[in-house]
Parts: sequence; C-alpha cells; structure tokens
Amino acid sequence: MKSVNFVLNKLEEIFVILALAVAVTVAFIEVILRQFGTSMGFSFELVNYLLIWVGLIGASIGVRENVHLGVDLLIKNFEAKTQKAILILGNLVSVFFSVLIAYLGYLHVQDVLHLGQLSPEMEMPLYIPRSLIPIAFGLMGIRFLQQTYRIWKTSAEQLEQREGVIHE
Repeated sequence: MKSVNFVLNKLEEIFVILALAVAVTVAFIEVILRQFGTSMGFSFELVNYLLIWVGLIGASIGVRENVHLGVDLLIKNFEAKTQKAILILGNLVSVFFSVLIAYLGYLHVQDVLHLGQLSPEMEMPLYIPRSLIPIAFGLMGIRFLQQTYRIWKTSAEQLEQREGVIHE
C-alpha cells in the first residue's frame, strides 16, 4: 500500500510540475511570437487546460498534505473526542462529494465521447481535457479517505496536541 501511495504521490507532483512548466513556456513563447506579429493559435486553449489541470490535481495534493480549507476555529471549541468525530464526519462528506463529482464527471466524459466534440482551437477530442473531472475528484476522494483513516487511527488526545494536522 505504501509503494502505491508513493507512486501516486510522485505522479501527482511530477504532473503538476510538468504541466505548469509547459503552460508557462507556451505562454512565454506566445508573448514573444505576438511581438513579431504571429501566433501559435492554440496556445490560449492549451494554457487554459493545463492551468485547470494544475489547479485540480494540486487540490488533490492539498488534501493529501492537509492544507485544504477547514473550519478549525469552530472545531477547537469542542472537546477532543467531539473534534475527532467532526473531522471524520467532515472528511466523509468530502469523500461523498468527491465521489459524486467524479461519477457525474465520468458520465459527462461519456456523453462528450459519444458526441465526438472537438475543442475549438486545437481540434482535440474534448473528452481528453474533460477527463480531468473524474480523475481529479477521484484522486481527491482517495485522499479524503486516507485522511479519514489517519484521523480514525489517531487518538483524540494526539489530534488535539497536533491541532488537527494529520500527516503520513
């Protein structure tokens, strides 16, 4: 399990780094080309897709590192066992939401695939960039499940001492 998790962590990180590097490079080249009165034509669309992918895969990394938005201020007013229960409940709601969006995204990708839609500038099948939805939210669901498991295994007192921060 740890080796699968390690590979998944590295794939997320490498993808985000490469996608961001490509987006910045393409945008930079486009700026230079426009100074000479020409353009690549597809650069705006490519950069948009890449930045959206970076944001959503980055959100999965944020869940993994427990830097996502939370309501720690409200939780700290409760005793340790109640804090733990609230954290578990919040993560389970997040798992449900992530899985729901992943499933609906999958259905959307299937519709786009069957319709054969193409992106306007790159004329790439739209199911390719839209596949981000089930992939990213599926990853987030996995990460929320991992966080829930870590919280479940950690005693309420340890959670209180760490101020709710759970890492591998």
